[in-house]
Amino acid sequence: MGIPQFTMKQHPKKIIVVLLSGGFIFALGCFILLYFAGQKLVAQTHSDSQYLLSQVDDGVEESVRVLTKLNNLNFTTCNEANLLAMRRMLFDAKFAIDIGYFKNNTLICTTGAGMLENPLPDNQPDYIVNKNKPSQIGIRFESDLYLLLFTKRPLKVLIIRQGNYNLILKSEVFDPKIIVTPNWQVFYKESENLFHLAGQTGIHNNIKSNDYLHYETNITCSNNNRNYCVALYLPWDVFFADNRQLFIISFILICLVSISCGLLVDEHLTTRRSIVSRIRRGLKSGNFYWVYQPIVNLQSGKIIGCEVLARFKDDYGVLTPDQFIPILRQINLTWSFTKIMINTVLNELESAEQLPSGLKVSLNIFPCDVEQGNVLSLPKIAGLMQSKFVICLEITEDEYLDSTIAHGYFKTLIESGFRLSLDDFGTGYSNLKNLHNLSFHQLKIDRSFVQDIATEGLKASMIPNIMELVHKFGYTCVAEGIETTEQEVILKEAGVHYGQGWKYGRPMPILEFKEYIARSIK
Repeated sequence: MGIPQFTMKQHPKKIIVVLLSGGFIFALGCFILLYFAGQKLVAQTHSDSQYLLSQVDDGVEESVRVLTKLNNLNFTTCNEANLLAMRRMLFDAKFAIDIGYFKNNTLICTTGAGMLENPLPDNQPDYIVNKNKPSQIGIRFESDLYLLLFTKRPLKVLIIRQGNYNLILKSEVFDPKIIVTPNWQVFYKESENLFHLAGQTGIHNNIKSNDYLHYETNITCSNNNRNYCVALYLPWDVFFADNRQLFIISFILICLVSISCGLLVDEHLTTRRSIVSRIRRGLKSGNFYWVYQPIVNLQSGKIIGCEVLARFKDDYGVLTPDQFIPILRQINLTWSFTKIMINTVLNELESAEQLPSGLKVSLNIFPCDVEQGNVLSLPKIAGLMQSKFVICLEITEDEYLDSTIAHGYFKTLIESGFRLSLDDFGTGYSNLKNLHNLSFHQLKIDRSFVQDIATEGLKASMIPNIMELVHKFGYTCVAEGIETTEQEVILKEAGVHYGQGWKYGRPMPILEFKEYIARSIK
């Protein structure tokens, strides 16, 4: 038989869910990538702005320090002592490339050229800091200045004048290897006026007059000298180009994760869909079968009954109860499953003539079948009513059971001769009101309480309290999951009546169970 081919027409919803899942993960991955890229872009422009401003702050501090010291020397002419002092200051300076001395607003000497044969008049500054104060400083930007020693090499410089001295600062002192942002400007801001100091002219105005994408621009002013600011513009395309290898790897990873997510969702939906189909087919094809686990009297060690447990196996493999029981509930086939169980179990048990009369047979019943009233048809099943065995109906408490609805149904079942047991006590919805109103005959302690005995955990410490309830309501008690003698001894001391677990026997097919009973009788 060939493998069935699935097309989009057969499973359009599945295809849509898979594509949406993969698309969502892809979109989420791209969003996260862009978010972190934006943060990295902001961090880069911030780092560049802090570097530029730190250089500006150092340059301002150096200029003020050098000019103040020179003016405090009170030289009235450019003699050898004055030139020596100027050259010493220039030697220690980080940013200055030349220092000049003025007399009567005329430049008469510089550290590079010495005394000038032809003194030069000073030009008007672009702006003045501390205007009309003794510390007044004039600043002028020159895009093409020729120093007297380098007449063929134009320089972009800042000329800073205070008192009788000026400093020439090269505006290209900023290290291009450190600055990643290609478009930046250093400027001085005075009211509404901006004065260019370094970088590309017009960057600030372009940023203010145009709409740029988020994170591309940064305008920051110095904390120490609030009038000195920087404007930076790092376009996304340039940023992506500079980090293209990282982004290509990230994009490939996002694609792989998205595809993997889609495949996982596809596998999950396929598996889920196939389990539902397997269960539906299994109810019709006899893929469900039942095994029997002994229940013993803890005091005498004699077998008093068994619990009937469901199993599933088909051509595709095994499904565990944890897999098929929730699906049975979901697709509303619990009662169909229960009827098949009863018919199969009755046929198997009645054919085993060596099984003693009065053997207690525990059958699991879904709470939803109690609430829907399906259990009222049990007394109408002749095989149950005429059975030589004591039929005990175990009601699991993993679903909520309305005691007001269940009370009447349980009364009918009890009057018909059935025994009632509350299964997996302590793990679900049971409470004192239910225990009192629903007239159970038996309570089963969940295996998690028994397994906790070895570690002396919280659940194990609750067993004496459970036994108090058992005695209070006149129940019998069965402990599930007994595997060791230590567990058995502790449960016997606690007053538990019956035990069930691998210590006494694993769940087994009917033929093995008959042999087990025969050996125990001998």
